[in-house]
Amino acid sequence: MPVLTTGPRDPTGPRRLTLDNGLHLVGVRRPGSPLAALRLRIDVGSADEAPGEHGLAHVLEHLVVRCSMGGGRVADGALVGAATGRPHTSYDALVRTGDIATAGDVLGAAFRQLKPDTRDLADELAAIRRERAQRTADVRWRVQEAMFAALCPDTPYAHPVLGDPRTVDGLTPEAVHRFHSRWYHPSRATLVIGSDRVDEELAALAERARLWAPGHPRTGSRAAAPPPDGHAVVSEAAGAGRRAVAVGFTEPGAPCGADAGFALARRSVRAARGIDVLRLRLRSHTCTWVMLSATDESAAVRSVAAALRAVRELLLGPDGAALLRTEALIPELRAAEDIQRSVADASDASDAFDASDRVPASRPTTATGVGEVGDVIARWQRRFAAALPEVPAT
Repeated sequence: MPVLTTGPRDPTGPRRLTLDNGLHLVGVRRPGSPLAALRLRIDVGSADEAPGEHGLAHVLEHLVVRCSMGGGRVADGALVGAATGRPHTSYDALVRTGDIATAGDVLGAAFRQLKPDTRDLADELAAIRRERAQRTADVRWRVQEAMFAALCPDTPYAHPVLGDPRTVDGLTPEAVHRFHSRWYHPSRATLVIGSDRVDEELAALAERARLWAPGHPRTGSRAAAPPPDGHAVVSEAAGAGRRAVAVGFTEPGAPCGADAGFALARRSVRAARGIDVLRLRLRSHTCTWVMLSATDESAAVRSVAAALRAVRELLLGPDGAALLRTEALIPELRAAEDIQRSVADASDASDAFDASDRVPASRPTTATGVGEVGDVIARWQRRFAAALPEVPAT
């Protein structure tokens, strides 16, 4: 019988339970919350697609909700939300506490053998064509995808999550079934729940989850080669003499969720200069980037470097502590109380602990000072400026 474990330094922190079938259960306590949030994360995404499969992970996400989860409705209300990324696929539900067991069973249906009929597949492929048309009409999306291709050459991270239209349109129910059988097993999954009575709910879900295991064994292996450590600047004409520009870099390392330094630095930069620094974990590496409008690529990089330098100077100035507290720390602490945000952060952080450890904390505290946040911003400034050598990094 698996045992709930917590770290000795944080007895009130998230709980973890690992079942015999390999499923990781994580609980996040939210005292007094009338709602519960659940996230099922499957460790398969577009980066696991082999040539001839590009787009299959996203198609599978659609069909799991439609077929396995019966449309994704929980009880008489909530609908399951789903998203496919490069490293993961996730399924989310926000429900009343009385519907936790039902929501768990709906999410657990993702592990059932999936054999869609031709009509279900045709309907979802039509929906995906509409989704692709909307995305490709957005210049920012096109530039962002071009940035990933430039940052991750010759790796499965380079191709878009939506995949190759010709490959997707040619998929068969048998191809979907094979991909699902290869990847959708509890040993590749983490289920996180945030609720008022998390210990009791985790124990109850553990009993039910033993019935979710599919009839096929875990097979397959990681297809994704790591991206290189590098930089990219990509742009496309956006009209009126302006260009949509993405500036990004990849680096080794796998930060846990929205760690305090990143979260506070991001909020500080966004509040002071309106630039949003984005980050995506690519398993062994992390991609950090910004999107902005500029006259050309050099102007964009110079603008980012100047903005980061100015924000760091503000933070290290006489009013820096007040700026950090009012513009970053307090908003971040409020956002961290959101139950769905807490569950998402715990899902991301779960990569960084083993069966005997607690889920690492990623929340900022009042002890997080301007020096730590300033160091994060200074590192961003250097890495973004390195995308174009002629742009000064200091």
